[in-house]
Amino acid sequence: QKTASMRRSLTPLARRALAAHAAPIHRHLSMSSPELFAKASRRLERVPPACVVVSPWDNPALARAPADAAELLIGNTLDELLAHGDEKLKAAECLLWVPPGDAGVLSALLRGGHLPALKWVHGFYAGVDGIASFIEHDLAPAGLPLSNGRGAFSSSLAEYALAAALHFNKQVPRCQENRRARKWDKFVMDTLAGKTMGLVGAGDIAQHTARLAKAFGMRVVALRRNARKPDIPDVDLVLGPYDGEILPAHKAALLEQSDFVVCTLPGTAETRHFMSSAEFAAMKSDAIFISMGRGVAVDEAALHRALTTGQIAGAALDVFEVEPLPAESPLWDCDNLLLTAHNADFTHDYFDHGWRVWRANMEALQRGEPLATPVDLSAGY
Repeated sequence: QKTASMRRSLTPLARRALAAHAAPIHRHLSMSSPELFAKASRRLERVPPACVVVSPWDNPALARAPADAAELLIGNTLDELLAHGDEKLKAAECLLWVPPGDAGVLSALLRGGHLPALKWVHGFYAGVDGIASFIEHDLAPAGLPLSNGRGAFSSSLAEYALAAALHFNKQVPRCQENRRARKWDKFVMDTLAGKTMGLVGAGDIAQHTARLAKAFGMRVVALRRNARKPDIPDVDLVLGPYDGEILPAHKAALLEQSDFVVCTLPGTAETRHFMSSAEFAAMKSDAIFISMGRGVAVDEAALHRALTTGQIAGAALDVFEVEPLPAESPLWDCDNLLLTAHNADFTHDYFDHGWRVWRANMEALQRGEPLATPVDLSAGY
């Protein structure tokens, strides 16, 4: 009788699920208490959480969204999101920003009190500099955590760093020109083994790069903001302050010994033009500079001077201060520059990796565990 009463109290969704699995559940009921039945009904009634997604509807990332992870409430304006209904928005626990989503909508949602159940915000990509104002004026005061997509694209970016290093180390442009000129040029071919790779930044991308560099027999040094942190796998020497800011002497210590300098810094006020005239002057004249973090970390005018005056031997850039790179930029004319259109990590499974990291954070939150890729709101990464 109690079992029948409980069955009538279930929602239609739970009753349908119960009917589909009647035999197994009744088998347990025959040897269990009514409390087990109640626990089973709660499990059957559980629905995916709601997540508000600030993104244009035609964003290609949305086509790869996992259908079973959450109910995605998508829109790129406040009106579009409000059209999902007040009840759904009030129940949403997640707010997801997928560039080029309108960052201003994030602020409007919080300031308008539209997401009272919000527990967490996620930036789909590693960089969250595009929502810096939202973080400072809305997210931090609300005491809400933020995660990002770091780690999703580190492997492909590490490959790019080594491909760029090999491009110059093996003199690929010279080989291509020899073929065009039908010239048999038996020059001495260099190797990466024994060379030093200097990592400006020691995050996930840098650590993946270090792993590949060691596979090539390279020595790896890294510059990080806090040298007190634990040792980094595959890094032979860590440079940086134990307290305070990174000083020019810390930079010089890395740059003067590196044959390849790989910059993976995020875009923050502190990292703007981190690599500028003094830094390029400190590098070896036969060194190569590789940038694949955020374009604002590099002073492009200073880099252009370094490339055209022979101060450094070459550079590879995948990120720029302004994107797309303006046609009038003098960087286009540098023969010793390998230039790509911020697509070093734009792989066939690019969006799948991004959703994987988002889901890992969501599931960690549901289990009551720390976020998988938390962002330090004060540091901006």
